[in-house]
Amino acid sequence: MVFHYKFWHLLFHPSSLTYMLEHEEEYEKIRGYKKALWLLFFTTLLFFAIRNLWGMHTEGLTALLANGLDDRYMFARLISLGGAILWAIAFFIFHYYVLTYMLHLLTDLPFKWIQKVQLYVITFIVLEKAVTFLVFAIVGFTTPFTFFSLAPITAYFYQDEYLLYFLNQLTVATVVTIIIQYTFLSQWEEESKKILLAKLIFVQIGLALMVAAISILPILKWIEGGVS
Repeated sequence: MVFHYKFWHLLFHPSSLTYMLEHEEEYEKIRGYKKALWLLFFTTLLFFAIRNLWGMHTEGLTALLANGLDDRYMFARLISLGGAILWAIAFFIFHYYVLTYMLHLLTDLPFKWIQKVQLYVITFIVLEKAVTFLVFAIVGFTTPFTFFSLAPITAYFYQDEYLLYFLNQLTVATVVTIIIQYTFLSQWEEESKKILLAKLIFVQIGLALMVAAISILPILKWIEGGVS
């Protein structure tokens, strides 16, 4: 018996996916999942590459071009593009493997089951980033904070850098992530579903706190100081 994995259909019919995973050993083959996985992976790489080629997060290289250092500028852009692709790979690995393992430890649910759920999470995070980039491309400039978070509004009233970067990590995609994870994982949860929801929220807040801390650290200056 073959199970035909239909990405969007299963998103809106979570019981079908959970049933398939619970009875996976009964199927000879799950057709379509690997295709969806690789398609999302290469789409993520392509998006990060396009964003870099457009010039997002490469503002520091403009000085080379302005000073007539064309060769150095082109070399720096190539290095930057390579870095963007590596960052895309790290982004995918973190959400598909590392975060999955964290949820596996917190919920005791099978690792491979959670991976199937994380595929939807990655999709909506990339989608939110793509919409943000599209708006930036239309207006012709970027901002350090996404309009999908409360950070831009908060910046008008409060200028604490750590708080703003923390809020910048809690976006619409964060809410969608929690909803998707809870919708699927709660069908396997035999204990309190409220505890499961608390765990999912805790993970997102913890990640936001960690990313905010990294964002305000002068990592580039530390690297330059170590090299010199």
